[in-house]
Amino acid sequence: SAQVSFSEPYVFDRNISAGVDIYRRDYDNDYYNTGSASYAQSTTGIQMRAGVPLTEYVSAIGSYTFNYDDVSLSEGVYFSDRDGDGIATCDPLLASRYLCEAIGKRTSSIVGLTFNYNTLDSRLRPTRGETLSWTTEVAGLGGDVKYVRSRARGGKYWPVGGGFIFSVTAEGGWIRSLEDSNVAGQDDVRLTDRFFLGEPQMRGFDIRGVGPRIVRLSYVTDEDGNTVPQTVEEALASDQRVDDSLGGKAYYLGRAELEIPLGSGAREMGIRPSLFVDVGSLFSVTSPILQDFPNGVQGTGNSAYIQTSINADGEEVTELTSSPTAPDGTANAPNIIYPAFKEVFLGDSPSPRISVGIGVNWNSPFGPFRIDLSHVVKKQLGDDTKTFSFNVGTQF
Repeated sequence: SAQVSFSEPYVFDRNISAGVDIYRRDYDNDYYNTGSASYAQSTTGIQMRAGVPLTEYVSAIGSYTFNYDDVSLSEGVYFSDRDGDGIATCDPLLASRYLCEAIGKRTSSIVGLTFNYNTLDSRLRPTRGETLSWTTEVAGLGGDVKYVRSRARGGKYWPVGGGFIFSVTAEGGWIRSLEDSNVAGQDDVRLTDRFFLGEPQMRGFDIRGVGPRIVRLSYVTDEDGNTVPQTVEEALASDQRVDDSLGGKAYYLGRAELEIPLGSGAREMGIRPSLFVDVGSLFSVTSPILQDFPNGVQGTGNSAYIQTSINADGEEVTELTSSPTAPDGTANAPNIIYPAFKEVFLGDSPSPRISVGIGVNWNSPFGPFRIDLSHVVKKQLGDDTKTFSFNVGTQF
């Protein structure tokens, strides 16, 4: 990512702030461990903002943001010609529907308003005071995307004696689309506009590890010789699992943390160990239409069947064909291009996820570093947990 910013705290010598940001962010993900980036999103945009103080502790900030997003998938990984018409398109059996829905170029025109209340004694290392903020954004004044999104955050810090600092923070958000796709099983809020929850926001869970997801269960042969789908637990334990996080339209997150004092040397270096409890959830997305192919998915067009024959040299030759029968009248075997699988929808629940742990925060000369060792006390089936995490540039 790259960003150029300009801010003027006193416009025309008045107590009015203004600024502008111009940025480009590229996100490339080797989604299925193919050895190269197979999912990519690039965002180019500009944001203009202006703020005014309303009281000693309250300020209001208005903003306008224009983004151009380009989401693409690797055609060699996710595209196929299942219709046999010679045109390769995004295949939901390979990419899952939510990735296929996200493909494309679109613009977003967003107007936002934020109210801030802040009595903290320090922005970098508060020991007492309160902070509250509320932001509402409306997309749709031009552009291709239309929604209303609102987020709120609050926190309070207390010195509890002996150099210990206790803090409680909470946040939540929701988003609602202002357009209707009228497509069954497809949410009106695009994947790229939804909320995601996990590391680093919620410790003890992996990146996008909390909330709604689709998990594919492979069909296996049981002890009686019957073909049955894996259990969810077996699928989640597999290194080769297909586990697609869908995001959500609402979330909440709360943290309680006790900062432990160290000696003056560690304090001057900005090292702060702490004990913490995190509670949160991500939920509310349209239930997708799930796929179930107990016999696998047969090829289409010229690749629907496999024909076996003996050539003039007496060698066995196989080839793909659209005919269900061979020239000698025998049946051709179906060409199974996708192994048998069944999809299940998990994690769309407001029930709280809870983690506890110990962490160390270091305000280094290069920016904040954070190391956490966490234990998940409560989770939902499908959530992706993570015991150890290391983050750079993250403050809680």
